[in-house]
Amino acid sequence: MKRGTKLLILLAVLAVVGLGAWLAARYTAQLEAEEESAGVAVLSIDTETVTALGWTYDGETVSLACADGQWSYADSDACPIDQSYPQNMVDTLAEVLAQETIAEPEDLASYGLDDPQCTVTLTADGTDYELLIGDETVLGGQLYLSTGDGSVYLVDTSLLDAFAYGLYDIIQMEEIPAMDDVSALTIDGETRTMEIRRQEDSGLAYSDDYVWFLAEGGDWLALDTDLTESLVETVTGLTWQSCVSYDASEEDLASYGLDTPAVTAAVTYTVTGEDEDGESQSRTETFTLEIGDYSGESCYARIAGSGMVYLIDAAVSDSLLYTAYDDLRPDEVLAMDWDTVTSIDVAVDGLPYTVTREVSTVTDEEGEESQEVAYLLDGAEVEFQDLLDDLNAMASTGSAVGLTPERSAQISFTFHRNTETFPQVELVFYQYDSSNCLVSLDGEVVLLATREDVEAIVEAAAALIPEA
Repeated sequence: MKRGTKLLILLAVLAVVGLGAWLAARYTAQLEAEEESAGVAVLSIDTETVTALGWTYDGETVSLACADGQWSYADSDACPIDQSYPQNMVDTLAEVLAQETIAEPEDLASYGLDDPQCTVTLTADGTDYELLIGDETVLGGQLYLSTGDGSVYLVDTSLLDAFAYGLYDIIQMEEIPAMDDVSALTIDGETRTMEIRRQEDSGLAYSDDYVWFLAEGGDWLALDTDLTESLVETVTGLTWQSCVSYDASEEDLASYGLDTPAVTAAVTYTVTGEDEDGESQSRTETFTLEIGDYSGESCYARIAGSGMVYLIDAAVSDSLLYTAYDDLRPDEVLAMDWDTVTSIDVAVDGLPYTVTREVSTVTDEEGEESQEVAYLLDGAEVEFQDLLDDLNAMASTGSAVGLTPERSAQISFTFHRNTETFPQVELVFYQYDSSNCLVSLDGEVVLLATREDVEAIVEAAAALIPEA
């Protein structure tokens, strides 16, 4: 082989070796840069070996102990701890990375470490640790940290976020059960008791649209569905704002006004599930809420018999204390199912007539059957459905409880029905003032309606009066 050829081969080999060395050096530098960017571990622990955890933040010290994977409050076994909080804290401490190290700090006070924002103590694998979290850096985003080794480290602010809690921030509050199938709500106050029950197809009212009823002197009064369910939801949709005591004594309960609650609300509901054999079964449960004194825009409350006391929205107490029958009374003038009506007696300014409702079956050209409804007066068909629809659509303008008609009736309707209960329903409108009329349903004056709406009904009904 010629000398020139050997020289070229040697140069090529040297070039390959040099390129490899350069690539290796660059890779090593990249790794070092990545490690430096990721930070230096100033604390690294096996989270499975942690047996104690404590911290002081905002003047409060909390100490927890861990046994068999469960965290508890070191000062009282009666304090329920939300396990997610200490678990997150320990996970945060598993590896604490410093982005920068101040090896020889001149004065810890310069970094807020003489009076730290937070002090964390930890026992892991039999070794005790203490971390002092100081001020935030001028540019923000990092905190000064001392581990006691003489250096000061710059760490991410998420370290403090994990420990920015007091004891009552990490308490496991009692769960409010899902109460989907509610059958009753009982409200006991200092001066009154309300018993509200859901009773579908009960025959307690002339209309099946009414499913909620209030017990009143042996009777059941129909309630507005939406208004009543909104009242029920103040309890079923309850949320705790915060816990103020996890094991209240009798003296504590008295200080919250819960030794003799201002109001007690009991919700009866049905829970459906499966038994051991997979068969569906239902059981009745009761959730009882006791409410005490107000505290600003909140009030104290607890589940009956519990030692845990909470703050809840004061609006809950307001609703349960002060909602009355008039607040839940249906506001529609009439809620008639016209399919149950067979005839209607009408009296306009004292002049009576009767309209009968007839249903017939008709067959179209394709053989399809349908029902047609006709209203007859003296054997002749009249347009009456629009008037009835206007009655059903009429809304009240307020309660007329306690008011007495002083004038004669403007118009009255007596609805004859094919039902076992309420076979006859009477609706009467009386003049009251320049804006309103009194509405009487089955002899009870309960609502006001606008004169404008009533006069439109009167005009439509008067147009049908047979000529003498």
